[in-house]
Amino acid sequence: MTDSETEILERFVIEVSQIGTVDHIVDVKAEPVGRSTYSPRRELPGEKLCDRSTRSPASEYIDLPRYADWKGLDKTAFEGDAPDEICSYCWAATLEEIDQLRQDTSMEVESRIDTTGYRLRWKQKGRAREEWYDIVVRPETTIAELDRLVCRFSTLDDLHLRMYGLEDEYLDSSLNVLPDHQYEKIDDPSYTNASDVSIGDIAERATLREGDRLSMVYDFGTPSQYYCIVKDVYDPDEIDDLLAESDTIAGTDTAAIIDEKRL
Repeated sequence: MTDSETEILERFVIEVSQIGTVDHIVDVKAEPVGRSTYSPRRELPGEKLCDRSTRSPASEYIDLPRYADWKGLDKTAFEGDAPDEICSYCWAATLEEIDQLRQDTSMEVESRIDTTGYRLRWKQKGRAREEWYDIVVRPETTIAELDRLVCRFSTLDDLHLRMYGLEDEYLDSSLNVLPDHQYEKIDDPSYTNASDVSIGDIAERATLREGDRLSMVYDFGTPSQYYCIVKDVYDPDEIDDLLAESDTIAGTDTAAIIDEKRL
């Protein structure tokens, strides 16, 4: 689960009450509207997503996954149709609120694309639970720099033909980014030299945000893959602080391995 998904589940919670036949949804971060100082609702969190029932101070508030586990539902995310146990008006309004939040986040990321840094959690396909490495990068970090750090914690060397792409791309990659020495040998204009492509270039093209993926495929005869999940998006000051830390595992001028899990 990404940080943004966790934030959504913490923000939109199920209000479990003894009143009514269905439970409702409350946006706990919403500012209360129209509550008088003398209202019995003045101490209740947030705002309910519909106006079709009365709220009670005796209500309990739990997140959707715990509610689904309690009720035996298969809904652990706000998507699709509302389950019978939850108010359909609240559910529809919640989907609209989440869609707007995602649009706002996308616009914010797009407006800051040249200044944001990223924490990329790299894993090897088939060993994702056993081992991973977090690499923080500035927008000007090139794929060539990233390649040096990825290869540092892997068994890859200059004999392994490899290519970086978006999501799970393989030979049909829309990036076609090759390490510099391999690009020079292939001499094919349909590919791109790793030193000529920055994280900022990819972010501008793909609008990278939390939960997105990049991949690196190698040994095309029997293809294997490393991939990364975008774990965090950083402001310039935050990325500078991370790169300035003395306990980084390895680094370049604009990127560093800052955390790892190894067996």
